[in-house]
Amino acid sequence: MRNMWRTAFVAATVMTFAACSDLPLTDGESKQAAGDLMALTAALPATTIPDIYDAVHTPASGEFVGALVDISAHTCAQGADGWRVTGTATNPTGNSVDYRVYIGLLNGISTTRALVETEVLNVAAGGTGDFDMLIAMPEDDLRCVLRVERRNPGA
Repeated sequence: MRNMWRTAFVAATVMTFAACSDLPLTDGESKQAAGDLMALTAALPATTIPDIYDAVHTPASGEFVGALVDISAHTCAQGADGWRVTGTATNPTGNSVDYRVYIGLLNGISTTRALVETEVLNVAAGGTGDFDMLIAMPEDDLRCVLRVERRNPGA
């Protein structure tokens, strides 16, 4: 993951320098600049880009709609075993639906420390379904962010 970020950083930096330059670089100069940036990037401390602590994702198929408004009684609290996230999905449609709830734990504005998902399956028309997720994350002072998808059952 770090190598991917470093490579992206190097590519963006080289493109930025090339775009800001008044003089065209020869092929050799471009390779030298890229090599210099690679060496500089390799020397950065490993803590520059924090790791995601826990990531669980199983792609789904089918059509879905965003359904964050369907979630109520949402809680997110740190306990002795990690972060417990709970909530209730209320189906406002006239058919049974499945929900997929993505839970992100963020440190600060946008540093993802955990990303997990859970499902609430086959919620009847007008009915409710609960989720209760424990994320074994020892870090303090995180905030929860939910993304919720509603889809036809089994999709």
